[in-house]
Amino acid sequence: MEILNQVTLAGNLTDKPSVDDAGGRVFVRARLAQNWFYDTHGKTVEHRQFLPLTFLGESASVARGFEKGDNIHITGQLIRRDPRARSEDTSRPRETGSIFEIHVIRAFRIASLSKSETAAIHQNEIRRTNDAKQVPAFIQEGIHDWPV
Repeated sequence: MEILNQVTLAGNLTDKPSVDDAGGRVFVRARLAQNWFYDTHGKTVEHRQFLPLTFLGESASVARGFEKGDNIHITGQLIRRDPRARSEDTSRPRETGSIFEIHVIRAFRIASLSKSETAAIHQNEIRRTNDAKQVPAFIQEGIHDWPV
């Protein structure tokens, strides 16, 4: 089955992911920070964005092991939802607009904040080698392209 709504992102986690439970389903929430530089009219400008992530199913169990500052690579779907009222208090107005978040399908840790841990462990079982700590071949090819 082909996924038509697919996003692939890399960045650093702003905080340790939080585990939530709603309606008997466990999910993990986190925020991905990205920044890049570009030149405009001879001046270098830094752009930053923060993207909300929701890990479900298998990716949720992987995300529990992530820490603040980890450099991760995710594949997921962009989801738009309507905001909920913050409370039952009718004196406060309901939030307006749309909320966009990424529902993560697959997650990889490219590098952790501490240099002592090994980097880039895929959430799925690595069947190409007997060493589960080895960086998968598809990441080895471009591992120096990822910002740490």
